[in-house]
Amino acid sequence: MPLTQYPEWESHSRKLSKEEVEHPLLVIDELFDYAHLPDVRELLWLWLKTTVNGDFSDGLDQHERGSILFFYEKMERLVEAAHILHVRNKYQQPGDSTNEPQ
Repeated sequence: MPLTQYPEWESHSRKLSKEEVEHPLLVIDELFDYAHLPDVRELLWLWLKTTVNGDFSDGLDQHERGSILFFYEKMERLVEAAHILHVRNKYQQPGDSTNEPQ
């Protein structure tokens, strides 16, 4: 995927609290407190199947639609936490245990 130039502020978290930005693993814990790995797989499959089939309202009941929306928000937060971990890892100096960007 080609990289697009974005303003600096686009690279900052929008959905995470200050504590979660400082400790992004909390977001991962929150996701798996919400749903176990098999549940996450099932929700991802339901989301994909619904999107591909275009069966957004007739094929899902209200609870399933709500679950997909709630799960989407969890995934958006997970992506932001993963980005923070990626940036910290990318800029970590060899032998540096602080795991903070320089």
